[in-house]
Amino acid sequence: MHILITRQIEQSKKFSYLLKEKNIENSIFPVIRIKNIQIKKEDEENFEKSNFVIFTSQNSVTSLMKNWEDINFNGKKIAAIGESTKTILNTFNINVDIVPKFNFTSESLLEEIVENNINNKKIVIIKGLEGRNYLHKHLSRNNTVLNDINVYGRYLPENIDKLTLDNMPNFTHVCITSIEILNNFIKIKNILEFTISKHIIFISGNERISKKIKEEFPHNNVLISINPTNKEMLKTILEL
Repeated sequence: MHILITRQIEQSKKFSYLLKEKNIENSIFPVIRIKNIQIKKEDEENFEKSNFVIFTSQNSVTSLMKNWEDINFNGKKIAAIGESTKTILNTFNINVDIVPKFNFTSESLLEEIVENNINNKKIVIIKGLEGRNYLHKHLSRNNTVLNDINVYGRYLPENIDKLTLDNMPNFTHVCITSIEILNNFIKIKNILEFTISKHIIFISGNERISKKIKEEFPHNNVLISINPTNKEMLKTILEL
């Protein structure tokens, strides 16, 4: 078994360390690069108006905190899409009021918000550029949802033109933890002109991602993790 890790470099290194602790061969092949977006005056004003803030990823937390040093969370309820996002918020001494119990998706977060009777709030969603509008659309029915604050963009790696097939390890499994990573993986596959044999097994971060993988690679097996956290992805791999 040789696991190919495709997340951004910082997160890939953390997962690689966990795999090595279990004596699992792995290679880091980040197919996505995160670039922070400067906070605009309108973003600051919307944030200050809000009383309910939703963070949709780990990157939404780190990018916001890097770009806005004197941000004030007093009087605001906080929701996080998953445990990893909650953990990062806690490191900034930000208490999280709502987080899904299991599946860390927009759908499960919406269910948790509904169960907590969140209505008539002024909501702002912290997210990546071109991210899903699922939460914005559904929460607008019973709340005032201000313009989303896009704090980062997702791009292909800067050195992609220097990569060759020689850089590709002899992997047997590929970890895919988001739709964006899957899309970039396919773009890089096409640029480098390498093939994915039907014997390669994909490890998906959740059911939604697995469906997309199956559309692109219908002849490959896909293992599905409960969620895309390092803990659950590792658990899925250890069950092989």
